Amino acid sequence: MKVLCIGHIAFDVTFEMATYPVENTRNEINNIVETGGGSSATAACLLGKWGFEPYICGVIGYDEYSEKIKKEFSNFKVNTDFLEIDYERKTSVSYILLNPVNKSRTILSKKSELSPIKKDDYNKIPIDMILLDGHEYQTSLKTLRTCQTATSILDAGRATKEVLDLCSKVNFIICSLEFAEEVSGIKIVPGDTKTIADLYQNLKKRFIKQEIIVTLEDQGALYAIDGHIKLIPALKLDAKDTTGAGDIFHGAFAYQYAQTKNIEQAVKFANVTAGLSVRNVGSKNSFPELDEVKKYYEQV
Repeated sequence: MKVLCIGHIAFDVTFEMATYPVENTRNEINNIVETGGGSSATAACLLGKWGFEPYICGVIGYDEYSEKIKKEFSNFKVNTDFLEIDYERKTSVSYILLNPVNKSRTILSKKSELSPIKKDDYNKIPIDMILLDGHEYQTSLKTLRTCQTATSILDAGRATKEVLDLCSKVNFIICSLEFAEEVSGIKIVPGDTKTIADLYQNLKKRFIKQEIIVTLEDQGALYAIDGHIKLIPALKLDAKDTTGAGDIFHGAFAYQYAQTKNIEQAVKFANVTAGLSVRNVGSKNSFPELDEVKKYYEQV
């Protein structure tokens, strides 16, 4: 199964601390965890770990982080033929402070304005599936036009003009709660099924041809089957770090849908995978083994 993953590539540095820092104080760091970041990049690594043939299409800067990212892709068997380097700029970096008390994350990001993708021969590969994260808009458009038989999945995390346009051109929209509330104009009230149903119905009115899944963080995932709106709860596990859980959800959904062509099974499988991923620090360090996911999936 060949999967082309297009989008933003970054590097995450997570600081594990005994207590959350107070302004103008000196604090000790218990541990530093470094992994590559970015939605499509993370999904590509998960798919490589699980035996697919992922290709990453994106741009990184020229610095010490770019070498670590390339090595990480190699370790997860991600094809980097379409990975480009901007030699005049640095890689985007996020510094994450992990609160040990409530497991929340404070993220400090330095995003680089890297040059857009220049290569365009990726369409020569017989692509089975396309994963997009809303970045690299022009390349995403061209890929959707030239690989029309491939199943296309968009990680809609931000309601930008470009992302909204891509939403109308893909098969699956897997969107964040923030995106869903902004686009639908409805804010979900926990436990209020009417707000949940109204939010989903408003999204469906706008994107009639697309299958829509809304990731609700610790509330689970929202989807519809045969006109029936369903909410699957999140796994109840001791969360240590939720970084990358949404990205892992997208990769796991792609994996299971490619196997079964069944939306409900794919949502449940992705929900289990994302739930298991919060037990460790760092997105790539949090990938569960495929056998473990299948075991939990059978139980759920």
